[in-house]
Amino acid sequence: MITLNVYKLRDDLELPTYGTSLSNCFDLSFQPTDTHVIGYDRYNNPISQLINNFKEISIYPGDRLLIPTGLIFKIEQRVTIETFADITKHDEELPLQNYSIRLHPRSGLSLKRGLVLANSEGIVDVDYQQQVFVLLTNISSIGQTIKAGERIAQAEVTCNERVEFVVLAKAPEKHSERHGGFGSTGI
Repeated sequence: MITLNVYKLRDDLELPTYGTSLSNCFDLSFQPTDTHVIGYDRYNNPISQLINNFKEISIYPGDRLLIPTGLIFKIEQRVTIETFADITKHDEELPLQNYSIRLHPRSGLSLKRGLVLANSEGIVDVDYQQQVFVLLTNISSIGQTIKAGERIAQAEVTCNERVEFVVLAKAPEKHSERHGGFGSTGI
């Protein structure tokens, strides 16, 4: 069984939740851990934005801010080991190397308020053992405010296959009816 161990930077922070019993992704919330968040404005100038009363943050058009979740994750596999000599069982946690957490935008936040992930998809590698931030940007034309506890992204644990790169002596041959990319197959 895969387990996602969670360390909360403060005891009062909330764990991620699933929106429904059939949701594949869990929701991450804005959970302030400092008085400011950092990022860049629409002109690529570094900015530090005040978290008002530790409860809300404003994201102005074009801003890209690192929004804290207050959580540190560790992906492990829980295995049960049986010792036959004395018929005991115990669980052991084994680190997983081929897994990651993928962060995705929340569709409602994107549609209704223009708040999306600046990098389209965030990747939290298995060896990243620090607070997870969500890189939000405001693509609307008006400022947006997010409140502490508001769901800002959805995430999933995924298995990744490492690939071996092989250099070919000649270019690959066409093997379908495709004639290009970037919309070449129609609208």
